[in-house]
Amino acid sequence: MHKLLREPLLHFLLLGAGLFVLYGWVGSRGGGADGQVRITGGRVAHLVAGFEGIHQRPPEAHELEGLIEEAIREEIFYREAKALGLDQDDTIVRRRLMQKLEFVSEDVVQVPEPSDAQLLEYLQANPDRFRAETRYSLQQVYFNPQRHGPRLADDIASVLSELQQAGAMADASGIGDPMLLEHRLGDVTASEVVRLFGARFEAALRTMPTQAWQGPVSSGYGVHLVRIDRRDDGRAAALRDVRSEVRREWIYDQRKQLNERFYAELRKRYEVTVERPARGGGASGRVAGIRQ
Repeated sequence: MHKLLREPLLHFLLLGAGLFVLYGWVGSRGGGADGQVRITGGRVAHLVAGFEGIHQRPPEAHELEGLIEEAIREEIFYREAKALGLDQDDTIVRRRLMQKLEFVSEDVVQVPEPSDAQLLEYLQANPDRFRAETRYSLQQVYFNPQRHGPRLADDIASVLSELQQAGAMADASGIGDPMLLEHRLGDVTASEVVRLFGARFEAALRTMPTQAWQGPVSSGYGVHLVRIDRRDDGRAAALRDVRSEVRREWIYDQRKQLNERFYAELRKRYEVTVERPARGGGASGRVAGIRQ
């Protein structure tokens, strides 16, 4: 019996039977209200415009026929999927419909262009969102933990002592283990340091004293000794320098608030009942809203 279940021919027959049953079910439900698919002139023009937007030229005759046939295929599959109830209780479909309704609500209510006074007020209320990044100029000496093994801590301590004694005159370019990153980095942003070494490495630099060798500091590569030659801490930005960013975030927040108001109004139309399993396995509790 086990050998029979592994036969490819049996799999083919079962698949064919399944498709036959599905085809019969679909056929018995009909093809929509009147079984007709109509591709209007407006729909064809929309297909042409979409093609031109991608290819920067109008479609040739055979390409247009392909676009139309794909539209017909899409319409038929959509109708049959709806007839089968495949749109019901599907998380992806529900989320897409929710997103489309949110987009519609955004299009209906246009966000007015903000004044400079509004943007300045928004900037002052959210200074950290537009603060200039911290910038570093630093040197680093890399130690590969696998290469040093149990001697890692002693090797780091020995090199750190030598660098600290040499002070500003220390030349660390030939010290440590080889790596792809440069020994010296000049005027790099905090986000660039995170990209190169990781967030934990950059976090250690924020409070590290400057003009002195410190460490060890961990990164995604291993451990490092670090000397920060200069650190320019992030400062509050002036509106003239970040106006476009503030405007974009202001409009985004306004649309978000409008969507929340839109949802709140829709929410009033429904009486909501939530059945929750009671703690300890008792009867379900109910939380109900009030129909407006």
